[in-house]
Amino acid sequence: MAAAVGAACSVLRGLQASSTLATLATRHAARRGMAIKGNGIVGVRRETKNRWERRAPLTPKNVKTLVRHDLKVLVQPSNMRIFTDDMYEQAGAIVTEDISEASLIVGVKEVPLNQIVPDRTYMCFSHTIKAQEYNMPLLDAMVTNNVRLIDYERMLDENGKRVIGFGRFAGCAGMIDLLRGLGDRLLGLGCTNPFLAMGYTDYYHSLSAAKTAVQLVGSNMLIAGAPHDFAPIIVAFTGRGKVTQGALEIFEELPHEYITVADLPIVAKSGDTKTVYGVKLQKKDLAAHRDPAVAAKGFDPTHYSQHPEEYLPVFHEKVAPYITALLNGMYWDNQFPRLLTRDQMKELYHTGGRLTAIADVSADPFGSIEFTEELTTISNPFLVYNPDTGESKYDWEAEGVLLGSVDNLPAELPLEASNLFGEMLTPYIPELAWSDPTKDVPEQLDIAPTLRDAIICNNGTLAPSYEYISELRSQHASDNGRRVLMIGSGLVSAPVVHRLTTSNANASVTVASADYDAALGLASSYAKTSAVKLDVNDQEQLASLVQEHDIVISLVPYTFHAQIADACIASGTNLVTASYISDDMQARHAAAKEAGVTVMNEIGLDPGIDHLAAVTMIDDAQREGAVVESFVSWCGGLPSPFDSTCPLAYKFSWSPKGVLLAGLNSARFLRDGKIHEIKPGRLFHDGVEDVAIVPGLALEGVPNRDSMPYKDIYKLDDATTFFRGTLRYKGFGEVMAAVQDLGLLNAETKANDGDTWQSVVASAANKDIEGFLLQTGRSPSQTKRILHEFTGLGLLSDAPIAAGVPLIDGLSKILLDRLAYKKNERDLVLLAHELVVRLPDGTKEKRAATLMQVGEPFPQGPSAMALTVGLPTALAVEAILDGTVAETGVLRPTDVQLSRRLLSQLEEAGIRFVETTTPIQPDT
Repeated sequence: MAAAVGAACSVLRGLQASSTLATLATRHAARRGMAIKGNGIVGVRRETKNRWERRAPLTPKNVKTLVRHDLKVLVQPSNMRIFTDDMYEQAGAIVTEDISEASLIVGVKEVPLNQIVPDRTYMCFSHTIKAQEYNMPLLDAMVTNNVRLIDYERMLDENGKRVIGFGRFAGCAGMIDLLRGLGDRLLGLGCTNPFLAMGYTDYYHSLSAAKTAVQLVGSNMLIAGAPHDFAPIIVAFTGRGKVTQGALEIFEELPHEYITVADLPIVAKSGDTKTVYGVKLQKKDLAAHRDPAVAAKGFDPTHYSQHPEEYLPVFHEKVAPYITALLNGMYWDNQFPRLLTRDQMKELYHTGGRLTAIADVSADPFGSIEFTEELTTISNPFLVYNPDTGESKYDWEAEGVLLGSVDNLPAELPLEASNLFGEMLTPYIPELAWSDPTKDVPEQLDIAPTLRDAIICNNGTLAPSYEYISELRSQHASDNGRRVLMIGSGLVSAPVVHRLTTSNANASVTVASADYDAALGLASSYAKTSAVKLDVNDQEQLASLVQEHDIVISLVPYTFHAQIADACIASGTNLVTASYISDDMQARHAAAKEAGVTVMNEIGLDPGIDHLAAVTMIDDAQREGAVVESFVSWCGGLPSPFDSTCPLAYKFSWSPKGVLLAGLNSARFLRDGKIHEIKPGRLFHDGVEDVAIVPGLALEGVPNRDSMPYKDIYKLDDATTFFRGTLRYKGFGEVMAAVQDLGLLNAETKANDGDTWQSVVASAANKDIEGFLLQTGRSPSQTKRILHEFTGLGLLSDAPIAAGVPLIDGLSKILLDRLAYKKNERDLVLLAHELVVRLPDGTKEKRAATLMQVGEPFPQGPSAMALTVGLPTALAVEAILDGTVAETGVLRPTDVQLSRRLLSQLEEAGIRFVETTTPIQPDT
């Protein structure tokens, strides 16, 4: 059968070069089996990358063709795919979740690592051939699992042209979205315009319907023209392939005229407002030879392709100042000058350039458009990049240039894209489904060269033609400068990675986590980021990873920090954590100092930003010769006021157990010259007080652990009041005190078979919860409020508790279930310092600094808590890497110069304090 199918195919070509093993070949050799030979069974993956991915590599029509050729086709069920499961069944496919029987598995986008079936042949767009860092874990997994990986992008004919792809539809969708995005941007800048009359590509059921909408926009252009402030509209196109052809196909539905680069200055100044101008860019419009004498002889495209290092970019001078929009559809690699760099865009922005919008259809992070740092999505196709700050916002009215970089544009036209793609792919399926992948690549003569040359890896090693990927990875590691190991992949981690990979830190990040899927999801969202599975108790793996990096960030629970610090001290690697300095960590100060290692702690929100603001305010006062008599600090993470109408007026974004355990802490502070102590377990009984720092918010608070060591750390010898506290909305404390009195925070007490929350509470209250609350000193009104809250929390319900579970763990679960953030809800961070200072003339002032930070809607993120913990952590890493922090040992961020720097950087990122000074009138 295999020979017959192979002979029937008309696409056979020549052979590839000989094979050698890549370095990845031996790492998991012991666990590899032999790849299974083709069995004539084809599996069609369900696409899972995002909700917009409704395409299919093979349509029901294609399946019918394959079944007629004696192939068995297995299709994973999907409710999102543009074709229904019934349609595939009617075509002869078997719809089944398990497609592991297939020797050939086909999909469109990358395969999730946990779904790779070893020893199979996979076809997909792998996005690995340029050693894209975000997909190197995928390539490693394919090699490790002995997969033969065939990348559609590398299926070429004898002329080097791609034989399969979605390019035309990427170009069409990219141009449609650019036009509508330009409309939204112009409206954000204060101008109505004809482009608002059309939708984004996904609004339309077909390409023809979208074209009709563009034609209507063109009719409106002929009547009203473009907005005067932005006319004429000029669009530049890069690339000559199917992507650009598809974009031009849409462009030509408008009243248009093509011009040359030489025409740009004149047209930009006096062009027709009712015409959309297009300029098709050639290589000579993008770069020029470094030597003016050589450049004067004319542009030689062959020489440019062979010696790109001899050329300088000119697009930013010849083209960009005159155009309104850019559609970037060209292929680029880092041998060639970039189309636009950050510095060039900044200069354009300040010299009156007209460039308003960019559709980077190449969707190549840090590629030809250097400031394409993150991929946008079909849901949010455009952001605004600010050339001054380097930051990006999803805000049509923000300062900067509009930038879109959606990497799955054809998914907006799933039916037509799938139909065309399937027709191109189907002829290659039979020979591949019967082929033998166990041979070295050059010996796989039972498949066409078009397929053979597209094999990225096979038999546990990179194919000969793709061994360069290993070299590129090494080069990328070198180019990426400092290597950062971040241990942990929780909610705080995303702002850390975002800052380090998009700032001038020139850092690459390895996310190491016990939750590999979470680490991979995070790494796949950012350039220069990779993921690795790590058990921090595996000392050998931990030490190896630490040695491979220049600095380590620990975002795991504080109980693991000491052992991570040991690995860092042993290898001479600096460490940053956001946690309090524990006794175990402090005990490593001498060893860290001797090893020349900086171990920076307490650089999140509280502790962290509170330190930065405190030492800065204290230093300001002392520079004036003033004495700080009182220092009071409050901090809390809360739901925003709009989202706080829930039990406890509190919500959780991670396990509530830490919040519950904090209520069992003791506390110590100084007030009016007297030291106050609260015993363990009495915080919510004896420590709750009203807090009036924000008018309109009903707040209360409790002391935060032992404040007294920080009085010495801040060098406030003369202060008679020193207090650090934690904020909650009013009413939280009285409910938590009742919870504690009922023994629900007891880790020793475990639920029995058949227990419900109602029965547990009733048992603890001697069958009379209301009487219990009254007898323990609550007033009738307090009792009523507490019972209301208990009802809302489910503590009076018949919800079961699993037998053997400690009550505090059961309570944590029910709180997380009922008080988790819901879609579009936001959190709020409040941090307030209040100092009373005595000036040299004897007068006194109250100096306050208040930070209020509202998070992004859940789950888009980041939350205010994640941002205010993660960003300071990343900034501390940068300060250590650039040498600003030279001190060694176990530290916290209380150096004044460092604090001023970090506060300034936080303010640039939108995290800022509002400061007030109020004179204190003397007693009369």
